[in-house]
Amino acid sequence: MEISRRQFGRLATAGALTGIGLAAGALPCPAYAQRKVFKMKMGTPFPTTHPGGSRVVEVCDLIRQETKGAIDIGAFPNNQLGGESDMDSQLRSGAIEFMTTSGAVLQTVVPTSGISAVPYVFKNYDHVWSSMDGALGQYIADAVAKYGIYMFSKATIDNGFRNITTSTKPINSVDDLKGFKIRVPVTPLWANAFKALGASATTINLPELYSALQTKVVDGQENPLVQINAFRLYEVQKYCSMTGHVWDGNLIVANAKKWQAIPKELQAIITRNFREMALKQRVDTFKMNNDLVGEMGQKGLVFNTPDGEPFRQTLIKAGFYTEWKAKYGPEAWGALEKAVGATLG
Repeated sequence: MEISRRQFGRLATAGALTGIGLAAGALPCPAYAQRKVFKMKMGTPFPTTHPGGSRVVEVCDLIRQETKGAIDIGAFPNNQLGGESDMDSQLRSGAIEFMTTSGAVLQTVVPTSGISAVPYVFKNYDHVWSSMDGALGQYIADAVAKYGIYMFSKATIDNGFRNITTSTKPINSVDDLKGFKIRVPVTPLWANAFKALGASATTINLPELYSALQTKVVDGQENPLVQINAFRLYEVQKYCSMTGHVWDGNLIVANAKKWQAIPKELQAIITRNFREMALKQRVDTFKMNNDLVGEMGQKGLVFNTPDGEPFRQTLIKAGFYTEWKAKYGPEAWGALEKAVGATLG
């Protein structure tokens, strides 16, 4: 999805001003030398070539420095602790304390956590962040809290709008998806969407994706540009169709019991740093996704931009939105419709 310079300027300015406000209100750092050291782990599916991975590593270092080592969070990018679904399970059991996760993947545990990942509901980033930093984000935070998970509000990080890559042909119309073997993440929402569009959808964890494309287990996949670049998928794909069908972000979450065991003044430092990191990461991803069309084009990826409305209309006619409205329930669906300002399904 193309992003205007004006939008980027607004986002960067808002991030800078918010960061200044947060820093000005920061709590002074007490002396932690005599206090308990909280040694913890934070997992993320993103590699360090993705702002979601590099900024997580950075923020863990910053928290360690600010608390004089009282909070020592080891960062594990690039699925080092297992696939995202595995890390979700580890978080709930307390084997890891923090992670970033897509709400759409987490919804296999928390049914309504993926409400923001419904296809074709967000038009642009202004739409995304007013929703995720507002009432819709709070609704998701309240939902995951019931499952022993603490979500950091106003700290969702960006992955971008998802687009389809293929090794065989560009996707210009719904007909091009008929019978097409496409990989989707391990989430029923997106698998169901592509089946409704006529594709043959297969769920594969991210660490196995490159190999699955290389060996033709599937002929294509869908991801934001920054993810396509970070995992070098352009090496095993020829076409990239800028469908922008779903906005994808990662929630920053913690095991609720482990979080509650941390003293309040340390919680405040962690929360502030996560929020400041999220703002920086959003700007990074925003810029990268704009720049990568040219960069990956030079590496041989061929781009096209289909009209998204026929895809959305196909989902409506297939009963996709009606089905997921029933699955999510009227409360969650109402929160989504209120956030996006439209009646869906």
